[in-house]
Amino acid sequence: MKTIIGLGQAGCDIAEKFKKYPQYKVYKIDVGLEEADSYAMKRQTSPELYESKCPSLKTFFKEVSNEVLFITSSGNISGALLRILEQLRGKADIDVLYIKPDSSLLSMAEKLQENVVFQVLQEYARSAAFEKIFLIDNAQLTEVVGDVPIKEHYNYLNEAIVSTIHMINVFDNSKSVLDNFSPPIETARIFTFGLINFEEEEEKMFFDLQMPREKKYYYAYPEEAIESDGTLMKKIKKHIKKNTEHDKMKISYGIYSTNYEQPYVYCLSNSTLIQGSEKILDK
Repeated sequence: MKTIIGLGQAGCDIAEKFKKYPQYKVYKIDVGLEEADSYAMKRQTSPELYESKCPSLKTFFKEVSNEVLFITSSGNISGALLRILEQLRGKADIDVLYIKPDSSLLSMAEKLQENVVFQVLQEYARSAAFEKIFLIDNAQLTEVVGDVPIKEHYNYLNEAIVSTIHMINVFDNSKSVLDNFSPPIETARIFTFGLINFEEEEEKMFFDLQMPREKKYYYAYPEEAIESDGTLMKKIKKHIKKNTEHDKMKISYGIYSTNYEQPYVYCLSNSTLIQGSEKILDK
């Protein structure tokens, strides 16, 4: 069973959606929480105070083991995230899912805090302080999801995130019809996800990952198509060739049989490059 830990409102809202799947154990950390498997942090007025006053969570994490997906964004409570991650080290293999907020909605102070969290987490991932980091840009994900009612906006975004991660986890633990998967590039620890409209040949990534080193495709097809469509392999090869961005990019794929009526294609892409570093240099 994989452990999901959400920190802050964004992290907790996404973590909550994993509860509908039996494969996950969910923990939440935020101000004002009261339900089981949640830790109520004392409200502080700045990221610095959340860091300096971060409590011991050893008892809260006593049953955590194996694989952890730690979900967070850049609110004030993110000031405590490195201290919390330090308390998890040695207990489990840790992946971080970072939700990058729409910068147009942030104040100047919030933009500075977001930039610090965004850069520091990537540096920690690249130095192998944890296994990998998954980046999702809410502004870009909004374009992927399309027009939705404003009241349900974040609900739709969070549902897209959770369903994509869950399906990739399912495929990673299922036998494919055919695949050419190989171990990932060890130094490429910065990841994002994508959804592909195979019929329209449109690839929509959840983060604009610069200089991707690898793309891993999961083709999920109805069992009938797997058994009868003689053009399927040709279509897959055409799609892969079209979306290979440069000669050094490693491409792999797996084909899976499903009971769904429609085909689905998911993408997992990674990079060795600290994202956003070129903007800092420009400034």
